[in-house]
Amino acid sequence: MRPLLPGAGRGRMARRVLWAMACGMLLPATVWAHAFWLVPFGPTPERGQDVALDLRIGPRWPGASTPRLPGMVAEFQVVDAEGSRDVPGRSNGRPAGHFKARAAGASIVSMQTNPSTIALAGPAFEAYLKEEGLDDALRLRRELGVADAPGREDFTRAAKSLVLVDGKSRGYDRVLGLPFELVPLTDPLAYRPGGPFRLKLLLAGRPAGHARVAALPRDLPDQIVEARTSAAGEVELALPHAGLWTIYAVHIEPAARPPADWNSIWASLTFSLPGAP
Repeated sequence: MRPLLPGAGRGRMARRVLWAMACGMLLPATVWAHAFWLVPFGPTPERGQDVALDLRIGPRWPGASTPRLPGMVAEFQVVDAEGSRDVPGRSNGRPAGHFKARAAGASIVSMQTNPSTIALAGPAFEAYLKEEGLDDALRLRRELGVADAPGREDFTRAAKSLVLVDGKSRGYDRVLGLPFELVPLTDPLAYRPGGPFRLKLLLAGRPAGHARVAALPRDLPDQIVEARTSAAGEVELALPHAGLWTIYAVHIEPAARPPADWNSIWASLTFSLPGAP
């Protein structure tokens, strides 16, 4: 391990505090335990157009717009038919990044964050696990007799946004290889509201079975559509109307080493269905 340069530890700690505040880590579980997603300004651009990306955190739309804080981003890329490239952006800037659409079809933007840590009192941690349908963690805490104990959790995020260039969707189902990833199996341009919108959830490249997947519509922020994945990691959601949607899931497991008790990772996918204003 490389030794820290003088002052590096303080700088790293400051960045983690800023990132913690952006994620609401100092608030009760029902406030911070929620989705993290990317919103493209212009989800259906033409080739050559600039696409800006806003970062949102919140339990419902519209969420809180969050700047690209120092220490937040581990990787921020866009992948299209011509390959992958980094998404540039200004530190502390809002929107969080931007890119130029260059190939017809799906441009898939992804952001992975660096780990952050939260410690919650027992009741607040239990409320968070219940809110997100993390039944295995709830059951394990009860089996170990620590249901009332505080929970210390390290968490990361893996957000995706689907941008359809020139009104084409080829490549919409491309797998990026994120550690936790929602992959659409239904072409958004072929979808009709009310029908089954199919997705696959992957954890370390393998199907993530029996996980809660929740869909949040921009135009009806109080509405949630949710279901659990099959053993094959697939899920069907009946999305009732066109517009911009974000879909998210969270995975949590016991931490391999202290001081954290749990490690979690959040996946999200944002896309627009035909007919959006």
